[in-house]
Order: sequence, then structure tokens, then C-alpha cells
Amino acid sequence: MIDLYAPLMRRLDATSGTLKRLSVKVKRVADIASWATEGEEELLDRRKAGSFYGVGALQKVARAELQPAWETGSAQEIEGAMSAFIASHYKELLAHAPYAPAEHEAFRHWLKRFAQWLFSTDHIAVQYEIVYDGIDIRKLSPGTRGIVLLLLYLALDDGDDRPLIIDQPEENLDPKSVFDELVDLFVEAKTKRQVIMVTHNANLVINTDADQIIVANASPAADGGLPTFSYVAGGLDDAGIRKVVCDILEGGEKAFTERARRLRVKLLR
Repeated sequence: MIDLYAPLMRRLDATSGTLKRLSVKVKRVADIASWATEGEEELLDRRKAGSFYGVGALQKVARAELQPAWETGSAQEIEGAMSAFIASHYKELLAHAPYAPAEHEAFRHWLKRFAQWLFSTDHIAVQYEIVYDGIDIRKLSPGTRGIVLLLLYLALDDGDDRPLIIDQPEENLDPKSVFDELVDLFVEAKTKRQVIMVTHNANLVINTDADQIIVANASPAADGGLPTFSYVAGGLDDAGIRKVVCDILEGGEKAFTERARRLRVKLLR
């Protein structure tokens, strides 16, 4: 199973920053309790004396003899564990059948159900986890989880050319992290698809070389009703747009300075 995710893991290993702290875990999980309960309640007579008398006896044996192979073993190891389990307990399991062998029809029907249960795989599931600094991302705060998933998506889903709409990707990130983590990924993404972003961060507007900036202004209604909105649009080469970016967005002046340094051009006022 892990071979299926080897290309993804190699790409994560080749990255830096937050993505470098990500890893993928794939594991099998065997629900021993449900498997044993089904056998005890539907197929075995637990009132009979023997190895599987009473509640929980089958589960205890299965956890010791089958669970390790089911969860971490190879196909050959699972086959070996099942063969050993059957060799050790098959006669005892048959002794707990609710029907005697002399009850031919009922016993034959029970034996078929018993075999289907014994060799079923319904209780075995494959779990996939994305881990950040050793913590399952489902256990991270919503903000951290959101940014980690966004970074992962931008870095790995490079075959998708559909428009991408993102609302405030900088949330829960400091300005340096925004520049270090997001800018390059958005610059790369916009070469393959349209990226539409709502943001308050100047780095994501200026240093990603946004093609068009739309500034929304809300004006309160005089009668206490809903506010009215007006929009101004333009590119970074428009002096009016540059002024608005510096006045409204967080870190506007600094972002323009960084862009000028990166492009090795003189900053025009």
C-alpha cells in the first residue's frame, strides 16, 4: 500500500518549509471486536463448554493470534496466521456450533455462513493519514489545518487547470510565512490556471504579480439599510491602484519594496 503513495512522499521530501513537515501514513486497521462479536452472537453457541465459552473468549484469541498479521503482515503472513488459527481452533469452533452434524441441512447451512464469516475481510479497513509534525491534521486547529491543506493542494495538484478561488489564504500566517510559503506556489499556479483570491495581504497581491486587482468599497446606507458596494479595478502599473494597495492592504509599501528588489528595478512613486 505504501508503494502507491511513494511518488507523493518523494515530492514532499523534495519540498521545503511547511510542506517538508508533512508526511503520509497508510495502515490497515482490523476491527477485531466487530468480527468476534458477529461470530459469537450469530454463529457460535457460547453456552457450550469449551475454549469459546462465554462472551469475549473469541475476541481474546483473535487479538493475540490474528490481529498482528491482519494489520501489519504480508499476504503470506496473513495466510500463515489463518492456517495456524484454523489448525488450533477449528474443532473447538465446530463444537460450539448451534447445530449438531446430524442435523444435516441446518448444519450445512451454518457451515457455509461460518466459512463466509471466518474468511471475510469486511472488518479490515485501510486508513490514510496526512501527518504534520507527527500530528494527524484532523487534530490541528482549523486555521493550521486549512493552510496546510492549501499548501499541499497548491504544491501537488499541478495537473488541474480549472479556476481556483481562495478566500484569505493568509489567515493564521504571519507576513514572512505568507511570503515564504505562499507566494512562489501562487506564482507557479497562475501559469497553469486562473487564480481568484480574496486577501488583505499585500504580498499575495504584489509579489505574485497579480494581473488584475479589484478593490471593493462599502458605503453605509443613509437610512440604515444594506450598504452599497462600488468596485475599482486595474493592474499594478496603474498609479491609483498602487496607492490603494499601499493604503488598504497590510504591508503594502514593504511588499512593493520586496518586489522591486526581486525584479531588480527602481521603485517608482
